[in-house]
Amino acid sequence: MLLGLLPLCSGCGGGASDQPELGQVKGVVTLGGEPLPDARIVFSPVEGGQSSEATTDAQGNYELVYRGDEKGAKVGEHKVFISTFEESVLDDSGKPTGGREELVPEQYNRNTTLTVTVEPGANEIPLDLTP
Repeated sequence: MLLGLLPLCSGCGGGASDQPELGQVKGVVTLGGEPLPDARIVFSPVEGGQSSEATTDAQGNYELVYRGDEKGAKVGEHKVFISTFEESVLDDSGKPTGGREELVPEQYNRNTTLTVTVEPGANEIPLDLTP
């Protein structure tokens, strides 16, 4: 599933002269009213361009990163993809290890219907998901 999100994260490169206006974005992700830890968040601009990403902490807090250490997201409307899925890998003995199941309903990840608008400046965008 995360491989499907990779094209949304492309667009790296270019210099400061081609960088769009960014808004700083942070918030809390909840699922059924409870904080959602270790979830990957991707804001993908509807009009095209580089996506911004974050991973939630234990309390569901996130802060988007645009590129490298630069925080924020392109100003404008974004589709939001949220996922907890991690593929397991095989250890030296061939047994699957790690991995994590998808806890987020499809309407917020693979078939997301969630959109938000990023404004210039500071944005506090809570993402309250229903199971």
